Amino acid sequence: MINNIFHFIRHQVRGGTSERAHGGAHPALFGINLNIRNFTRTRKGLGSTDGRETGDRTPNNKNMILKIFIFWRISLFVLTYLGSVIFPKVANGGIGAIGQGKTFDFLSSWAQWDGGHFINIARLGYFNPQEYAFFPLLPNLIRFVTIFTFGNLVLAGLIISNVSFLAFLIIFHKLVNKKFGSQIANISVFTFLTFPSAFFGVAVYSESIFLLLAVLALYFLESKRFLYAALCASLAGATRVVGVFLIIPFTISLLSLRGALRLRSGRQSNLEQIASLTTFARNDIVKALLIPLSVSGLFLYSLYLYLKFGDPFYFSTVESVWHRSFVNPFSTIYSYLTINVFAKPFNDYLDIAATLGFLVILALGFRKIPKSWWFYSLLVILVPASTGTLTSMPRYVLSAFPVFILLGIYLKDRQILRMITWGIFLVLQVALAIMFVNGFWTA
Repeated sequence: MINNIFHFIRHQVRGGTSERAHGGAHPALFGINLNIRNFTRTRKGLGSTDGRETGDRTPNNKNMILKIFIFWRISLFVLTYLGSVIFPKVANGGIGAIGQGKTFDFLSSWAQWDGGHFINIARLGYFNPQEYAFFPLLPNLIRFVTIFTFGNLVLAGLIISNVSFLAFLIIFHKLVNKKFGSQIANISVFTFLTFPSAFFGVAVYSESIFLLLAVLALYFLESKRFLYAALCASLAGATRVVGVFLIIPFTISLLSLRGALRLRSGRQSNLEQIASLTTFARNDIVKALLIPLSVSGLFLYSLYLYLKFGDPFYFSTVESVWHRSFVNPFSTIYSYLTINVFAKPFNDYLDIAATLGFLVILALGFRKIPKSWWFYSLLVILVPASTGTLTSMPRYVLSAFPVFILLGIYLKDRQILRMITWGIFLVLQVALAIMFVNGFWTA
């Protein structure tokens, strides 16, 4: 088994260069035949002058991602279960955690901390004022899925998160493959999956459903299906506040479409130009309708809060319970770098490392990804950092998923660095996931 896993990881790290040595297939892992012949190979010259594959021309990618996800999920399940048996647990008052009169529940432990709030909202509605900080889409989905889980809220939440995370990985690969080619897509997806906080994608948290909706919005924008993109962006805004920043790529895509139509009309006859002007007018009307639609999720939730409390930003107001308030994000980062530098809790070092690491990667990759994706990612990082604390940043940065494309670009031709990066990420991921299910705060 260990030898099989070694061969699988070595093949991933080498980007498919050892394919012939294994006859194009890898031994079975946990009974899963991980044939990654098409998944790890970049086929140059297919519709691209720079050697990139400019479309999803590898039909087995979806199956390969499914197999990798299943192997990763089973491994994470087994390792965290063993960790819950071997290592100490703490009482935190959350679902599944130990406590007075409570025994440990491994399955429910995947709904601790924020997950407990989502479960409470799904069960009781917004009963506690502080829970208005948690947006309504996920708890309502949980309540709906309980129809099929016989009222089991935790199981419903886990089904939603796991299915959404798998779907995100598949669509993310398709999006990156379309823009940058299959090798960068493979590396980007695998780097995301091994990232230390990626396990939150399969916990009862809103990360996975938000990631799915956000990447679908970008994917539909690339396909010029603006209505679907607007609907996904709207739902993302009803999942997390940073979903509103999808309006940036949405608006830029609409404007670029209009510019392309204008350029085309300049080469047309008079009748064709009249038809083009009609098209301009029609597209302007569509734009006027779709842009508000893309932010309607946040707008409707804010409207509900205004009618109930007279405060459309009540979701932000109640975050004072967690000692959050609006400040300059760079002053927050500066305070983490200068106050008690060598006497911080372990989590604080993870928080500042994730924040600075992603900002540095973004800064270095300004010209490598679409500008709208770049500014979206920047705001997704800076807005949580503007609350006076960097707590949970290792989890929040997952929503800046275009950064993983930059990592894929950077690691593409650095095989040894890929191995080191994935190894460190996986060790941290397993350690943090075990701490999480055992009741410790991680992110």
